Amino acid sequence: MNEVRYGVIGVGGMGRNHINMFKEVKDLKFTAIADQVQDNIDQVLKDHPDVKVFKTADELVKSGECDAILIATPHYFHPDLAILGLENGMHVLVEKPVAVTTKAAQKMNEVAARHPELVFSAMFQMRTNPKWAKIKQIIDAGLLGEIRRFQWTATKWYRPQAYYASGGWRATWKGEGGGVLLNQCPHNIDLMYWLLGSPSTVSANLSLGKHHDIEVEDEVIATLTYPNGGVGVFIASTSEVPGTDATEIVGDKGRITTSAEPGDQFVWDDFGKSIRTFTYENKEAWPKLDTIKSVVTAGGEAKHTTIHQNFVNTILGKEELIAPATQGIASVEIANAMIMAGIEGKTVSLPMDHDAYENLLAKLIAESEAKKK
Repeated sequence: MNEVRYGVIGVGGMGRNHINMFKEVKDLKFTAIADQVQDNIDQVLKDHPDVKVFKTADELVKSGECDAILIATPHYFHPDLAILGLENGMHVLVEKPVAVTTKAAQKMNEVAARHPELVFSAMFQMRTNPKWAKIKQIIDAGLLGEIRRFQWTATKWYRPQAYYASGGWRATWKGEGGGVLLNQCPHNIDLMYWLLGSPSTVSANLSLGKHHDIEVEDEVIATLTYPNGGVGVFIASTSEVPGTDATEIVGDKGRITTSAEPGDQFVWDDFGKSIRTFTYENKEAWPKLDTIKSVVTAGGEAKHTTIHQNFVNTILGKEELIAPATQGIASVEIANAMIMAGIEGKTVSLPMDHDAYENLLAKLIAESEAKKK
């Protein structure tokens, strides 16, 4: 194989955005689409009149027209479509979130484990941002030391009521399975997992429709604890203007801080040795505490096309995956835990009770009024 034939399942706004990027991806041949909305199909055919059109995903994956599929449908369909593709010999790239619930993600991962010959990737393009890649290198190399604390503020996600009113499925338990955590913040939460691992416990102050006429969460302040005793705070909102996109990661050897502007830079305050060890070995009551402050310019930005190219190259045996979709379960579980902790007013331990969360979500859907103004 010297090229990968791509089919796209779901060619609404997000699906068409991806299609517009395909011309930048080497060795990708766009061959087919599946969608049940004729207007979506017509929009694609204007620029790609030769692609094959299928009304169902099942028809597409069994057509012989594709080697790989991109899933760009509403959230709830992601796991079943991924399973359909994998069980029919398709390499699969799935949009975020990989699933709405941990249980659905686990089922998908079990199928993927039975098909190691297939490439299964997720659209976590923020992992391709040189800034976050460099920060991960620093953490993984132990240069920041053991992580003690972090704060992640992700409130640069403002949405007006008109956004939520634009579709009856938006911001509903039945349509999306959550609000800011499932729709806007999967990338933030994936980065948090990628850099820092999975927490042991999650507690949260979670507000349902606090600033909008919606039934799901539009503001979250969560506290996470980690196996090593580290503590993190995660703040998310779709109601703040101008909003904040900032992180502070504190380790035993220093600190890294980031902000939205400039987006390709971060600040690294390097103490150069263990603060814990220094605390006990130092004999002075008022020691001089010198750190080396570096403003690191990583350059570049996150790109969807980088994930597409990596997916194609991995299929062709040229690269390793940047964002294995099987890892997507971690960010789903963290989001599920925040929602459960906030709604039930309790601390949730991870791994969490998957069935308990399924029951909670079913209850929320059953009681839904899904009112919009």
